[in-house]
Amino acid sequence: MANNSLLHPVNELHYGTYKPADAKQALTATEKAGRKNIAAVLALADADRTFDNTLLALTRSTDDFDSIVGRISHLESVLGEDWREADLLATAMATKLANDVSLNKDVYDALVVLKKSKHYAAASAAQKKLLDDTIQDFERGGIALPEAKKKQLKDLRHKLSKATTQFGQNVVKAHDKAGIHVTDAAALAGLSKPFLTECRAAAKKKELTGYWVRQTEPNYVKVMTDCTVRDTRLAMYKSAKSEGLAPNEKLAKEILKMRYELAALVGYKTFADYATADRMAKTGKAARDFITGLSERYQPGVAGETAELEQFAREYEKDPGFKLHISDVESGLDLFYAQRLRNQKFDLDEQQVREYFPVATVLQGMFDVLRTLYGVTFKRLPEMPAWHPDVEVYAIYDEQGCHLATVWCDWFAREGKHGGAWMNQLHVADRAQGKALEPHLGHVCANLQPPHGDQPSLLTMDEVRVIWHEFGHFMHLALGRTELVEQSMMSSEWDFVEAPSQIMENWPWQDEVLQIIGKHYKTGKPMPASLIKNLRASRDFRVAGKAVRQLMFAEWDLALHMDYADAPPADPLRIAADIKERIYGMKPASYDKTLLTFTHVFSGGYAAGYYSYKWAEAIEADLFTEFEKGGVLNPAVGRKYRDKVLARGAEVKAAEIVKGFLGRPSTTAAMLRRDGMKP
Repeated sequence: MANNSLLHPVNELHYGTYKPADAKQALTATEKAGRKNIAAVLALADADRTFDNTLLALTRSTDDFDSIVGRISHLESVLGEDWREADLLATAMATKLANDVSLNKDVYDALVVLKKSKHYAAASAAQKKLLDDTIQDFERGGIALPEAKKKQLKDLRHKLSKATTQFGQNVVKAHDKAGIHVTDAAALAGLSKPFLTECRAAAKKKELTGYWVRQTEPNYVKVMTDCTVRDTRLAMYKSAKSEGLAPNEKLAKEILKMRYELAALVGYKTFADYATADRMAKTGKAARDFITGLSERYQPGVAGETAELEQFAREYEKDPGFKLHISDVESGLDLFYAQRLRNQKFDLDEQQVREYFPVATVLQGMFDVLRTLYGVTFKRLPEMPAWHPDVEVYAIYDEQGCHLATVWCDWFAREGKHGGAWMNQLHVADRAQGKALEPHLGHVCANLQPPHGDQPSLLTMDEVRVIWHEFGHFMHLALGRTELVEQSMMSSEWDFVEAPSQIMENWPWQDEVLQIIGKHYKTGKPMPASLIKNLRASRDFRVAGKAVRQLMFAEWDLALHMDYADAPPADPLRIAADIKERIYGMKPASYDKTLLTFTHVFSGGYAAGYYSYKWAEAIEADLFTEFEKGGVLNPAVGRKYRDKVLARGAEVKAAEIVKGFLGRPSTTAAMLRRDGMKP
């Protein structure tokens, strides 16, 4: 066992050494040790219980096991197939262990004894909150159920965990295989020579003639934005929406059914009520009222935007009867016609904009801004092992030279890697009594277009936004100074946790910041003032359509987790299609199975929680007003935000954190005003 690559202290990471074959042994050994740790806590006499030997001993009893589960999950997400079997095993074992602990009456009783003891009165506010939250989690999770119901709940959670993991893996496998085969280069008109070269090589690898355009996020955006052949764009859209997704149709229904059964078992009418009970929203109805209220504000703007786009498309195509396809309006991105309308309205050339956003310059500019705001510095660690040659590793230091965090950055799309962008924490270091003896550890991942030959990865403004967003999550971890590691940023209420990432999206749009991050990839010259002016003016282009897209996903999520129970076995795809048609006023394509790629909800942590993106956006827009008043690069405001928001993690309720920074509760007014809507 000493030679097992996955067995090492939780505050270390040894990428490049991990082997899938070691997973079962490492998981089994650490799970057994974790159960032994729990048994030792339960063996204590009630009179001897303290916060350290009971609460913290329990919350940290499975740290070694959890660390291995986290690493395996991460490696499956970035490397794919080689780690899928290990990931399924890790997920199953983690679910069983969590069930066994959360439904163990002896564990619950030990915590209740501690709360009634003299130690509770003498505890810090953070300790009291952790104990109260933990007891509440037990009660909300079914601890009072009779044994037969507990067994039913355990079985249900196990099946649900297996199904959600499989759902996510199916999406990756489907996209790895999906794409469009083009035999004639004319069908790819408008796309760059390096892109065509890459597609020709991909076809050769598959023993095909012509070109193979893999279904990756960067490829999708390139084809849908730059290709002048409409049939090719529609083929790419169809590939993204349908190919290889059939297995998830059955899984989606099973997952929804099991979630309703789970919620009913623990006393909730719907899964949405269960999921929101410990969040800022508190109920599914409150979440839905929030989303529908915003939809009513934004919806009138969608019809006007669509009419404007269709008129432009008719002029562009020289066809007065031309009709937009739903793919032209529902992406949330400015694709073929929208891109050209945007460029015309604001005198922009998207390729020119990209040339000023090489990824290395954007990153360095972001690091410079973070240094100004928070007093942190970044040091590249080129010798630090990683899971892929593309990965860059950085150490983050504070003003006193303390090593706050280490982050592994995996920016580029490749086969086997999960789509989208995300941040994970792998280790939360002890910061009690101001300690900073070791760094927090985590990852930031995205799916940007890789470099081509001598040309670096050149970013769209949306991709710049994605980088800043995900790094906002990591800075929430890196700058955390909570008394207890259990109250790091990932323990924040789910409808707040996106606020510190979404607020970061404001900075790339500021004049001062565009001058820092916008440098031409060949000459190094800064972005011209005229281009900055035009780019900033374009920020609100089609803002209503982009907002309702996110609101649509939230409506899907809430409808499936609130209404689906009333009429099973309803078709989730039909529910999604009806909502999409109502929102956009256009009938979705018959093959549109977008819902079956919705990993946030069906295999991530956002089930009945996708509303939180808009909920958190309203909060971050309000928080950013303090920077607008004090200066977007004002170190004093930055330090205040660092100390009053980012540093506090989840040691107090999110509403208190927001009020502590703003001096008042948050409202939606700042977000609506920013988007040109009437507050």
